[in-house]
Amino acid sequence: MAYALGLGHRTVVILAGAAVGESEETIRGLAGRAVSEEAMPILAVRADAEERQANERWALVDYEALLDLILTAEVVVAW
Repeated sequence: MAYALGLGHRTVVILAGAAVGESEETIRGLAGRAVSEEAMPILAVRADAEERQANERWALVDYEALLDLILTAEVVVAW
């Protein structure tokens, strides 16, 4: 993530599973520097966020949108 941001790429973070419970500070900290919402938007999978009652914390995407983002991304990093 930090490498892609360093190259000037817009990096979209999509949280799934238990990761939807993380704080924005923790997620943005992975970039290693201050990053704007425009440069690194943070989204969450709707079903996971609703299950964990974190659906007001993040912008939500459904599984279809998640697949579209993955299939059209220049680079995908998953962990």
